[in-house]
This record gives sequence, structure tokens and C-alpha cells, in this order.
Amino acid sequence: MRPALLLMSSLVLLSACAINPKPAQQSAPPIPAMAKAQNHDAVIVMGQPLQTELSELRTLGIDHVFNLRTAEEMATLGYDEAAELARLGIGYEQHAVAGAAGFTPELLAAFAAAMEGRKGKLLLHCASGSRAGQLYAAYAVKYRGLDIDAAMRLLEPSGNWPLPMERLLGEPLRVVRASSLHAPAERAKTANAVDQAIGRGDFATCPQ
Repeated sequence: MRPALLLMSSLVLLSACAINPKPAQQSAPPIPAMAKAQNHDAVIVMGQPLQTELSELRTLGIDHVFNLRTAEEMATLGYDEAAELARLGIGYEQHAVAGAAGFTPELLAAFAAAMEGRKGKLLLHCASGSRAGQLYAAYAVKYRGLDIDAAMRLLEPSGNWPLPMERLLGEPLRVVRASSLHAPAERAKTANAVDQAIGRGDFATCPQ
């Protein structure tokens, strides 16, 4: 009798588990890319926008999108960004940057042309904002006259500044043009002006 009772008890427990399964864990909703966007006057630098965010671009004054992601990356989105933007009447161009070799003078020139031809704001994006931030920093140096060291500090939000070398050494480093190395006094004057402009004379060296 006891084996039969144990068997019946086991069957009852199994049926109860089948009737009341554990609730499936719900995945966290995606974080809107716009929440981490960097606004640089007429340029907004950010990661991949959600499909729902595209319909908000017009209200933000954005009329052109410059995308640095590859076709392979875009194929995993689940929606056609180019088609959606065309439907919304927003300009779009894609310049794939698959790695460091993708950062070329031609890419910078193409971005400058897009900036020149825009009427409203321009959205510059990649997957996380890292590649986009690098391109905008170069644009700010060549076309807006920003000091290279100050432009590099624009990369802090995307984690590309401070440099790993600076973190490892535990001391601030500066990025200067090679042509300015013969004039240390002038370089120090420029560096001090940058520090005063941004209200900080040092870099954060702790890990982000």
C-alpha cells in the first residue's frame, strides 16, 4: 500500500506543477537611445534609436539621419530604418564603419556634406554612440575649430575617454597635434584655456 500511496502523491504533485507553472521571466523593456543622446547644437549623437523613437524625430527638429552601422547590423533590428524614415519624410544615409579602417577622410567629408545640406538638426548614430562620437569629435576639430584635446573629451559619455593608457598610469594625458610639439609654451597656454573653458583641469582616472 505504501508504494501505491507514494506513487499517487507524486502524481498529484506533478499535476499541480502542470496546472500552476512558474511565471515566465519578463525581459526588461529596451532603454530608449534618446535618453543617452548627446546634443551638440545642430547634431544629436546617440546609439541605435528604437523604432518608436523615429516618429519623434520631427518634433525634435531632426530632418536627416547619418547612420554608421553596417548592413549586417541593421539586418538584426527587426525593422527597416531607411524605409521608416522615408515614410516620415526624413533624410537618411548609411556609411558603414565596421572597424577602425572605416574611419577615413572620405567619411568625414561625407558627414560634413550632410551637415552642410541639412535644414534642421542631424541625428548621427551607430549601435552605442561610440563610433558616432568619434566621427563628431573629428568634425568638431576640422570644421568647427575645436582644440583636439577638448574634442577628445567629448567622447567621455561613450566611454572612449579617458584613454586606457591614462587609466593605467593614473595621470592625465593630453592629445596634441604633432606639429605643435616644437612649441611647448604655446601648447601649455592652449591646454590651460581648454581647462578653464570646461571648468576642469584634470581627468577622471577611476574606471567607468
